[in-house]
Amino acid sequence: MKSRNILILTLFGLTGLLAACGGTPEAVSQKTTTTEPAAQQVKVPTPDEQVAALDIMCAEAQSAMAARQAENSLFNRVGGRDGISKAVAETVRLHQINEPIKHLMEGVDPDHLTEQVTDFLVLATGGQAEYNGRNMVDAHAHMNMTNAQFLAAGSDLGAGMEFAGWGENEKQELLCAFVGLRPQVVTKES
Repeated sequence: MKSRNILILTLFGLTGLLAACGGTPEAVSQKTTTTEPAAQQVKVPTPDEQVAALDIMCAEAQSAMAARQAENSLFNRVGGRDGISKAVAETVRLHQINEPIKHLMEGVDPDHLTEQVTDFLVLATGGQAEYNGRNMVDAHAHMNMTNAQFLAAGSDLGAGMEFAGWGENEKQELLCAFVGLRPQVVTKES
C-alpha cells in the first residue's frame, strides 16, 4: 500500500510524466487530501522515492514495451525524425525556462543541442542517423544533476512529447528509456 501511495503521488506531482509512463486520467483526478488533520495526510514523496517508483513502474511495463517495439519501432510510431525533432525542440525550449534546471542550459546553443539529441534519439528509437555527440556520462558529468533536476527534465520531456502529439505508449517507452539513463546523468544526491 505504501508503494502504491508513493506511485500515485509521484504520478500526481509529475503530470508530464504521468501520461507518458502509463498513468491514467483517473489517477490524476484522485484526491490526495483527506478530512484528517494535516499531520496525518499522505506525505509527498521525495525525489528519490519518486525515481524509485518510476523505476518500478518502468520495470513492470518492460514486456509490453518490448512487444510494441518488436511489432513496429518507436521511431516509426512517432513520425520518424520529424516527430522526434519536434518533441526535442520543445523539450529544449522548456529546459531553458524551467526554474530548477534552466541554469544548466546557460551557454548552450539550443539549436545544436536539439540536433544532437534528435540524432541520438533517432538511433535509439530504431531510425538511421549519425550521432557524433558525447556519451551520456561525459555530456552530463559537469552538471552535478540531482534526482529533483532529473525529474524536472523528465517533466519537460513529457510535455515535449505531448506537444509533438505522441501517443501514450510512445511517451511511456521514451520516458522509461530516459529513466533507465538516470544512473549515467544523476551524479549528486538530492
